[in-house]
Amino acid sequence: MNSLKETQARLNMYGLLSRLFIEEIDKDLLKKIRENSDLLDLFPRTKEWKLFFKKEPEKLIEEDLNVDFTTVFLLNVYPYESVFMNDQGYIDPSVTNPTLIFYREHGYMIDLNETRVLSPDHIAVEMEFMMTLIKEELEALKNEKQVKNLRNIQKKFLEEHLANWGIIYLLSAKDMAETPFYQDVCDLSLEFILSDHEYLCEALEEEVTA
Repeated sequence: MNSLKETQARLNMYGLLSRLFIEEIDKDLLKKIRENSDLLDLFPRTKEWKLFFKKEPEKLIEEDLNVDFTTVFLLNVYPYESVFMNDQGYIDPSVTNPTLIFYREHGYMIDLNETRVLSPDHIAVEMEFMMTLIKEELEALKNEKQVKNLRNIQKKFLEEHLANWGIIYLLSAKDMAETPFYQDVCDLSLEFILSDHEYLCEALEEEVTA
């Protein structure tokens, strides 16, 4: 297993997905997806969506993509763990939020004033937390004990948080999405989270049997 290559690819994917959930797409990112064949391959429905390529970027964003983003992620299927895991179904920004507690236990701090999110358990922030752990893993690749510890934390976070509620959330968001692009975003996120958990399980198993 090529740890450096795999780890960098994981970091990049979490970065892309976090960006797509934190705010509406802009012209620069739209241009990158349109013109980068490797990136476009991640969005199979979008590749077949003629409007995605024919419509002027400003109009596509304003009339289609932003409308879908707002309808799904801001008005209907709230991307917060507390909404899906609490019986009351409300966003929980309090200091007793289990996700925030997990962050604090592992030295991760978030300033909500610098983001558009209402709570630290937003799916994009949880993906950013995974990015933080993966960056630390990249910096520690020569330290097998530290890498193992970081991978265990990542696996635990997926199991207790991001993969635990994110699967249900992404399925719900995909059902609500009307554009092929945001349907792809949900599918891509779902598939990646599941595959990343599998990757971590296999990597940790290899370390045990090595």
